[in-house]
This record gives sequence, structure tokens and C-alpha cells, in this order.
Amino acid sequence: MMRNLLVSISLMAALASSAAGAGLDPLEMRWTFGAHEPYTMYRRVGRHCTGGIDGNARWLKPWLDWFDAESPALMQELGLNWLHCRFYKGMGWEEEKLDFPNVKRFVENCRRHGVHALAYVQFSTLYPEPMKHEIPNLDEWAQVGADGQKPIYNGSYFRWLPCITCDEWVAYLEKICTIALTEGGFDGIMFDNAFARPCYCERCERKFHEHLVAMGNPEERFGFRDLSFVRLPRPLPNACKGEIRDPVVQEWSRWRQKTLCGVFARLRAHIRSVRPDAIVCANPQPFRSWSAPLFMSLNMYRFVRNLDLIMLQSANFPEVLPDGGIVNRVRDLKLCREVGKPVVALCDSDAMLTEARERHYLLPLLEDLIWGGVPTDRTIVSPKPLPGFVDKGMIARRRPQLSAFNAFVRAHRAELSAPSCLPVRLLWTPDTLGFSESAHFGLAAAEEICLRNQVPFGYVISTEDRPLDVPDGCEAIVVANQVCLSDAQVGALAAYAKRGGRLVVTGDSGRYDEWNAQRLENPLLPQLAGLPNVVLRKRPDMLPSAALGWKYRIAAPTDGGAALLADLGKVGCNMPFRVKNAPPHVFAELKRTEKGFALFLLNYNPDVEVSGVSVQISSGRQVQFESVLDDAPASSALEPASDGSVALPPFKRAALISWAAR
Repeated sequence: MMRNLLVSISLMAALASSAAGAGLDPLEMRWTFGAHEPYTMYRRVGRHCTGGIDGNARWLKPWLDWFDAESPALMQELGLNWLHCRFYKGMGWEEEKLDFPNVKRFVENCRRHGVHALAYVQFSTLYPEPMKHEIPNLDEWAQVGADGQKPIYNGSYFRWLPCITCDEWVAYLEKICTIALTEGGFDGIMFDNAFARPCYCERCERKFHEHLVAMGNPEERFGFRDLSFVRLPRPLPNACKGEIRDPVVQEWSRWRQKTLCGVFARLRAHIRSVRPDAIVCANPQPFRSWSAPLFMSLNMYRFVRNLDLIMLQSANFPEVLPDGGIVNRVRDLKLCREVGKPVVALCDSDAMLTEARERHYLLPLLEDLIWGGVPTDRTIVSPKPLPGFVDKGMIARRRPQLSAFNAFVRAHRAELSAPSCLPVRLLWTPDTLGFSESAHFGLAAAEEICLRNQVPFGYVISTEDRPLDVPDGCEAIVVANQVCLSDAQVGALAAYAKRGGRLVVTGDSGRYDEWNAQRLENPLLPQLAGLPNVVLRKRPDMLPSAALGWKYRIAAPTDGGAALLADLGKVGCNMPFRVKNAPPHVFAELKRTEKGFALFLLNYNPDVEVSGVSVQISSGRQVQFESVLDDAPASSALEPASDGSVALPPFKRAALISWAAR
């Protein structure tokens, strides 16, 4: 195990070096608000909208003038050094270039004050009212709905959605990116709303038919030898709930995912041709959104390969809900780490913070810090209807907290930059999860059990081309009701187990193939039966309720996770530590440092002090305890008892426990 952990350290160090070489070290980055919408957008909306701005406010234009001239100095003073700012909203360049001199001044001010700026480029919106003056054939760029009408964006009748099969529109975005990088002085591009809803235009119909014809003999899968008469699936929402087994719907979903990836591969190549060091960033959907593959054309695992930096906007401000749900972003942060991409995980709900969230200001910052995201304060310089346009009281409250946060990062950079120790790995099948609701929520249950029981976990990414690439340091793989597995994935899991690899397999894993087609018999379970290093459990772990979309709301597992924890013990999964008596809203992350281990515990209910917790460690060495960013931080050296257990002092926000390895 020690050799595997050391190999993991070298691999993670190489990854960190690569990110730092590109200027994207999350420990050095602090993301903040950048006024990413133009004046014309706010006024056209005429109401409260994204960024916490009232589009009908009389002080809107003076605020923007102040922001362009004054805010970068304030950001520098507060240690905030990254943002994306307004550049192109989708109204056409002839309209938006009128604001370009102001935008350039802002970017120049950012550079003078050490703030990196990415150009905001809207991906999913066309504004037909101003844009038709510039592009008379704009109708050909727009999506068509199943009813033959132009779909509108989130209820805004003045916003259409573009069709991703329109080459002319993609070429237009390339032109926009060229202007941003050559004339605008930006450090890169941030594409907002980087997804594609279903389109039923004649071009999509034709291209999809061309795709089907190119597949060759389709009879076994589709039932017909000739697919030229097949229509695009409609209406989509009613046809595609739960288990998605309609082969045309499946192929259409996969085709749109590949098309969207192709568009971003083209945009990335163009951006690199204009400026090789430009950063490519995009804001799609959260990683574990159930609807994203089918309704947004997103295979997140493959999509983010086109990016240098991921932005994930959601409503997942960390908190404990009255029903016991624990809202968090740990899944997304872990998955971004798994694919080797830094992430800005926005969670501020359009910059509107409640009093309770202001009290818990440090909680999302600590969540970012512990799980590798870019620490973000997107509200401190957001507009306020006050003299000076910022909330000076908020700044006065947050300034010392930011200072203490940054001091903690500097003091503990070695622990924070160390690779995570992840003995438990959950099988993640990104190509097929979008076809099976039961598989999707089977994985969600396993994730929730690990989070609530302080089990350090990561993922094993399993695809058809790479069915089982097991990371070093993995003690056990959990196959959590992953019903859709290809023959290659089944074979790889069976071979891994027969070599001695530990597996916990639950539910109907392997009963269906990669297209969610039922096999005559399950080919996986018979190959695993009787192996001492494998546990097979027919009943999968369950969640009473779960919603994974714009906001993750997940109830406590039905048995608290007892069955899965027992299964991990049965296969002999070795843990470097065990946490005892911690409430479920305390999450854990373990780091493997040069000297030993560093365990971070984060309390998602910091209004209530955590006490009575103990940690049992395997090495039996002296333990160093530190409460993190509490009002009166405490540190102490603790001696383990004969069984290796250490009683921890109370803490409110977070704790850092470190000990040397043998």
C-alpha cells in the first residue's frame, strides 16, 4: 500500500506542476465577481437577474462606470485575482462593440492590479432583436423546437438558442474569440451556458439521418434495416424518463454529445491558434446532473477535455437542510480532480446571500480549499444600491476572514497541495449513466454513504475504450448498482477480481449492456461468485429521495450506510484512519504528505460545535490537532491510546489532524 501511495504522490505532483505551469494553481487563485453582463442585457431584462443586479435600477450605469475604474484596486487589496467579465452576450458584435472601449479599460485596470480576466462569451443565446440587423439570416442559426417554433431561453422571449450544427454560427464565435484575445487583452475565454438543448431544425434532422446511415447494419439494435424514415424523438420529456432504452433516443443523445464536443474542440483549436497561452474555460452543468446527458447534450467526462478550467455554476451553497440533507459540492470537486482539471464551483445563487449564509461565509471557501477547487468570493464586489456601490460593512466583516484564510493556506500549503489518499473508489461510467436512473442514483447512494461516514473515496472512470484503469492506492472498488456495463467492462472487472482486487458489487450491476439492453443472463456475477475478495449484495443501497440537478438535494441513505460499510470491512479494505462519533454533516478528506497523513474534517453546520469525536489511526504516532479558522483557533499535540484512538478537542468550522507514517 505504501508503494502505491508514493506512486500516487508522484503522479499528482506532476499534475500540480502542469497546472502551475499554466498559471492555474487553485491555491494561488481567488475568484471574484467581474460584472459579466453588459448594460444592455440588464436593461433589456429590467428586473433582478444574475449577479445580484436590478436591471431596472437608475444607478446601474454609474455603478458600471465605477466598477470599470475602481473595483480592480479593491480586488487587489482583498487578494482577489481571477474573474470573468463582460465581453459578448449574444446580441451581435455590431451592438456589443459599442461597450468595447469600456471593457478594454476594465481589463487594463485588472492587469495593472494583478487581476486575471477571462472574456465572457455567451454560448447558448442569440438576441434576435438587435442581431438581425447584422445577421439577416439569423433564423438559420437558431434552434427549432419539437413544435416547429423557436425555443426561448429560460422564459425570455427576446432570447433564442443557437443550433450547434450551424457552422456559420460557430465561425462567428471564432471571430468573437479572436477580437477578445487580440484587441481585448484578455487572458482567455469563458463560455457561459456551454450546453445544447434538443433542436429539431431541418439541418439537425438531415445530419442525424446521415449519422444513422453511416452506422452500417442497424437491424440488431434498431429493428429496421433502413433508418432513413426515422424522425428525431419528440416530445422528448415524456419519452425519456427513468430507464432510457429507446435506441433512437439513445443514439440521438450520444450524437448530440459528440457534436457539442466537436464544436468545443474546434473553438479550442481556434483559440490556441490565436494565442497559444490563452485559457479555455466553460460553464456547463454540474457534473452529476441527471438531465445533462440527454437534455443538455453533455457527457461531462468527454466535454471537459476541451477545457483548461472548468466553471460549475449551481445552487449548491453548502448547508444542512431542515430535513437532514447536506448540500455540498464535493462530488463535483472530486470528479474535476479525477479528470485533472481545476474548477471554479460557483454556488452563490446569483450573488444573493441570506443572513445565515453570510454567517457561514468561510464554509464554501474551506470546501473549495479542502477538495481542490478555486476559492471564490463572488459577492464581495457585487453591486449594492449604496454610496460607493459596495457594501462597506460586508467588506469590513470579510476582510479579516479573508486574511486569516490566506494565512492558513500559506502555513499549510504542504498539506493542502498533497495528493488525496483514496482507498475506496466508486465505479463511474460516464458514457452510460445518462441511460439509467437506477445506476445514477445507485452511485449517488454510495457517494452519500461515504460522505456521511467520513470514508475517503474517489472514482474509477470506466469507459468502453478504457474499461478499468485502477489508480494506485485503491484498496476496494464499489460497483454500486451499475446496471449498464459493456462486455469489456464486465471482463475487466472480472479479471481485476481474479487477480485479487477487492470488489463490492451491489444490485443488478452488469444485468444490462452499455445500451441498457437486458442480457439473457448477468455475465458479471457468476464470474465473481465465491471469490473471498468480493462481496455480492443483491439489494443496492437506497436513498429515500434524491435530486441531482441545479441543486443537489439528497436524503440520508435508508440504513445510514451500514451495509456498505460492512461490505468494505468484509473484503478487507484497509483504512489509514477511522473517525468515530462524528455527526453525518462532518465530511473528511485525507491527504498523503511527505511526512505522513493530514486529515481534514469540515463541519457543514458551523453554528454547532463538534465535540466527542475521536480518530483511530493505524500508525500509532503522535498526532497534531488544529482547529481551522475558528474564532479562537486552537492547536495541540495528542498522544494516541494503546488502540491508536485519539480524542479530538472540540471545533466549529474545521479541523486538521496530522500524523507521521511509520
